[in-house]
Amino acid sequence: MAVSHITRNLRDGELVIKDGSDTPLTMTVLLDEGDLTWTQRQRTIEVKDRGSISQGHTRKGDEESISISFTAKWTQLIGKAANEADPLQLYELLTFDPATGATSTSTAGEQETLTLEFTVLDPAGVASERIVFEKVYRETLTLSEDNDANLIAFAGRSFSPKPTVSRI
Repeated sequence: MAVSHITRNLRDGELVIKDGSDTPLTMTVLLDEGDLTWTQRQRTIEVKDRGSISQGHTRKGDEESISISFTAKWTQLIGKAANEADPLQLYELLTFDPATGATSTSTAGEQETLTLEFTVLDPAGVASERIVFEKVYRETLTLSEDNDANLIAFAGRSFSPKPTVSRI
């Protein structure tokens, strides 16, 4: 298998968001800051002997969901909600605006979720990868005004202990 030793950076990545429709509604996040971050946690239970670590041991703890965040610039918040002919906007998809027709990737009655696919292209062309986060739900959506561009910051969790990583 080919291995590339070229470091990847924000110019090599692309974030795509998909809903749960049979033919998924997809959106490539444009104008993103290149700051996608995710954290995988491993819970550990420390079993101590009367407070002493030296006589204790560790055990695996409960699985933890992945925390995930990204930031993007926005030009407008609504498109479909204002006019069916306008393109879908990031804010509309992340908030499941009814005008978008977006469908959750979770089953009915559960928290609304989306799939996030992060593709990292290898500049050498030999080891590109796709990282998929399933059942991503929103915890916070922060919109801010800035001197250079208005920003939308998403923070949420993927209801999975780790993403699916594959070569493409």
